[in-house]
Amino acid sequence: MTGAIDPRHYPPRRLPPTTRDTTRARLRAVPKIDPRERFGPQYAELTRLVETAATIEPEQGRAIENTWYQHRGRRRFAARSAASSAAAKAGRLICQIDARQAAWSASELPSRDAAGDAAHALAVRDLIGEIFTHEDYDELVLPWVATMGAIHPQDGAA
Repeated sequence: MTGAIDPRHYPPRRLPPTTRDTTRARLRAVPKIDPRERFGPQYAELTRLVETAATIEPEQGRAIENTWYQHRGRRRFAARSAASSAAAKAGRLICQIDARQAAWSASELPSRDAAGDAAHALAVRDLIGEIFTHEDYDELVLPWVATMGAIHPQDGAA
């Protein structure tokens, strides 16, 4: 041997039992968050959107993706910004981010961005007004709604 340390002479590193037990307990202690707290006032519609996103068929995903690509551009980015501003002003940015992430994660790759945009808008639908307009809302939900149908009971009524 040339002075190198032979790892076979040392036991594997392990956490002490109390540390392992504490870590496991912490991992099990992650609370399940009530959807009303997680998503805000539109929790029922957002929960339904996330559940639907998890079950769409491949051809639906491609149709959603095609519509999303056709409607990309400055208007969509401005609408996203308006939705985020409304959420921040109302103190609901975390709810909006959680909703967007849940929809995006539940979706298959082709429809992820559209599902995320729809959730982003739906999370602040009740805040439609000067900052976040109905046109902004429609811009963000269009790719999803064009294939999957309305995501809120009042959609199409305004």
